[in-house]
Amino acid sequence: MSDAAATALDAGIRVRPTGLARFRQNFFRFLVRKRLGALGLFIAIFFIIMALFAPVLSRYDTERVFDSENPNFKTNPSIVDLARDPNIGSPRIVASYESPNAEHWFGTDSVGRDIYARVIYGSQLSLIVGFGASLIAVFFGLILGVVSGYYRGWIDLILQRFVDALQAFPALVLLLLLVQIAEPSVRNTVIALGIVGVPVSTRLVRSTVFSVSSTDYVSAARATGATDLRIMFRHILPNIASVVLITFSIGIGAYILFEATISFLGVGPRNVVSWGKMVQEGRASIESHPWLSVFAGGGIALLVVGFNFLGDALRDVLDPRLGRG
Repeated sequence: MSDAAATALDAGIRVRPTGLARFRQNFFRFLVRKRLGALGLFIAIFFIIMALFAPVLSRYDTERVFDSENPNFKTNPSIVDLARDPNIGSPRIVASYESPNAEHWFGTDSVGRDIYARVIYGSQLSLIVGFGASLIAVFFGLILGVVSGYYRGWIDLILQRFVDALQAFPALVLLLLLVQIAEPSVRNTVIALGIVGVPVSTRLVRSTVFSVSSTDYVSAARATGATDLRIMFRHILPNIASVVLITFSIGIGAYILFEATISFLGVGPRNVVSWGKMVQEGRASIESHPWLSVFAGGGIALLVVGFNFLGDALRDVLDPRLGRG
């Protein structure tokens, strides 16, 4: 073998990356070219780590009420004493509405609970609801969309009329109805949000399956006698995976916002820390003590924006019609 051929062969071997190396290259290219998407990814990772390690990061229990001894306590205070000090008749003073300080980084709420601890634990509910509802919506939307788009005809007609009926209700009204029918728990909230998102997922998947099922390789698979199930799994599903991934990632932010909305309205999951509920509780003192609404609302906004940035970047990268930026 000549030196030139050996050099060419060596160069060819060097430029052929392995699966891990190819993933690393594509990942760093994504970080460089899609900076907003990279920012969204880091925000999502930050909140996921926060939720996973909430017991370590929170510092305090979410329901712990901070109070201290009242040095001016009197057993039977007079009216004059109460006028001078409303807390004089209480043996302990609750540390309510404290501003951010060294002990309470985000301050305390109206009953003396640490806002920082509640914000940390609130990320758990938001991520559980976001991922869970998006998974349900995409899973059932994938089944309905693939069957409807592949078979068409009367099957498509029946399934789409069902989707139309589900989509005819305003999303928030349907969500409130579903939540009120069952107990407002985390599980039921996730299921209700997932049901609300099924029509959108079905429409997106169905439109993609329409174009994929008309391609030459699907027609060739039919001509060779491949079964419908084999065509769906071997030819259609791999070619709509990018649409499914984009729908899933963008949907997470929407479901987080929906959960915050129903919790703000007072019909969200009970007995759990919710950012939406915290914003609602902070409304009464928004002028004098805005910290509860500011930090809880900031968590909602930052997490939703992060997943939206990530979903938009994935759409730009994975959708061939937009090019691989």
